[in-house]
Amino acid sequence: MGRFMYVHFGDDVPRNIEREYNKLLRKEKYLEERDAENGMIYPDFDDVLASNPDPASIPISEEEELEQTRHRKRLECLSEALELLKSDFPEGYELIRDYFLNDDKITMWYLVEKYGLSIDMVRYRIKIAKQKLKEYIILHENE
Repeated sequence: MGRFMYVHFGDDVPRNIEREYNKLLRKEKYLEERDAENGMIYPDFDDVLASNPDPASIPISEEEELEQTRHRKRLECLSEALELLKSDFPEGYELIRDYFLNDDKITMWYLVEKYGLSIDMVRYRIKIAKQKLKEYIILHENE
């Protein structure tokens, strides 16, 4: 093991914290030396940034590209699915709109007070509304 320099913090810091800190430093130095002996090299962030400055330049796999395309298509048909939900299940639509699509963060307890429902009923209606949205989007995908 290479030379280790013990770090002193002065009288303001308790000795046990100083010892624990130095113990962690020694262990980290030991692990770095062991990795270097075994040929393990960890790149720095700056090295990675220099070799690949633009994340968009990283090639993606075909599966990932298909997943991104599928995600974009689902987002495009979300407004249609919300309109269908509004006509089929207006209570659920209002909860989804208030809880997920509101600019301000809304809590479940706020919805409980606003609609006069129990917390379990609010959760249940949101769950049903999310399931219906998912069904609408899947039906739209399969057309």
